[in-house]
Amino acid sequence: MNQTKVFSTSKERTPRQLRTQRERMGILLTALVIITAWVVGFFSQDTNALDYAANVLPGATRIETRGSYYIGEAADGSVIGYAAVGQGVGYGGRLQAIVGVDPAGEIIGMQVIENHETPGFFRLVSSSGFIDQYQDKTIRDTLQLENDIDGISGATISSEAIAASVREGVRTIASDGLDISLPPEKKKIQFGAPEIALVGLFVTGYIGHKQRRPAIKKNLRWGTLLTGMIVLGFIYTAPLTISQIIALLSGYWPDWHNNLYWYILIGGILFVTTVDAKNPYCSWFCPFGAFQEIISKLTDAKIYRPRGWKRFLEWLPRALALTAIVLGLALRQPGIAGYEPFATLFDIRGTFFEWALLLLTILASLIFYRPFCNFICPIDPVVGYINAIRRWVKEVRRKDG
Repeated sequence: MNQTKVFSTSKERTPRQLRTQRERMGILLTALVIITAWVVGFFSQDTNALDYAANVLPGATRIETRGSYYIGEAADGSVIGYAAVGQGVGYGGRLQAIVGVDPAGEIIGMQVIENHETPGFFRLVSSSGFIDQYQDKTIRDTLQLENDIDGISGATISSEAIAASVREGVRTIASDGLDISLPPEKKKIQFGAPEIALVGLFVTGYIGHKQRRPAIKKNLRWGTLLTGMIVLGFIYTAPLTISQIIALLSGYWPDWHNNLYWYILIGGILFVTTVDAKNPYCSWFCPFGAFQEIISKLTDAKIYRPRGWKRFLEWLPRALALTAIVLGLALRQPGIAGYEPFATLFDIRGTFFEWALLLLTILASLIFYRPFCNFICPIDPVVGYINAIRRWVKEVRRKDG
């Protein structure tokens, strides 16, 4: 009786290997989608500043483009003034303003022509008289917040973005239009209470995470959670949002002198996640996460993970995060993609949708542990994606080593 032996050319993949393969395919596909959205957004940016130049050059009947600036002339041919566009980085990404300056160097007009701030933040700036402060200032003024321009409490980032864009536009006019050499801009590094509190939270969270005594670890964690909610949430209204991540991916990197807080926050999360494979922000001092935990404590709510919905609830926040990133990058409007009701809670400001989502989260927190964090929040999927890349790189290095 003849027997035929069948030899397999490759080992049969284990369930773990199949999961790893699917994870890596997901990493590559996600990266491809994000890159495509970035390219679409990059080539769709177009703001025609010439259409706004007349608004900042009152009395000009003819406006002509002169390289990096515009020149406005009266009917008799005399020069009314010069206009130029400057750019800053706000809470929701790029912000552009056009500024008009007369031949004597006095600012005669200013208008924000592009912004991606959340409506609540920008309404706060536009209705506060902040923009009116630039009228009658000159190109010799510093035009810096807390120097000769007053910032807006609760919208500091938006205020600084406008100030930075005006300074850039003024410097363009001075050098290219008026042939005036201004002294180098002095930038003061902003390192105060928010930055100190953030560094302290990272250090305490790291020490607490390494703590082996459950009671001490629990007390440290509640200490950082309450500090994060009060300081980062209610006092400074500075939680991490998906809009800020999209803004960075879009290439809108704010000036670190005035935005050191955000570099510490995002840099700290990336560093700890890459080195220690942990998410320090969400677990230890997320202001909104702390708020949900406090609500859940009132009814001793537990984690809700129904078996039949497990996969759906795992993929829902991932899908929401990816959708937000793709929309924000493709439209180059990071602010429009944010859906977290953080400002609604901490600054009592938001859209009808954000108020409804906040109310729903509060009610759900009485039943489930951290419902927004577990089922909707886009931050944890972003950190999870970084972790997946970390595992892949670590395995490649192990094999090569």
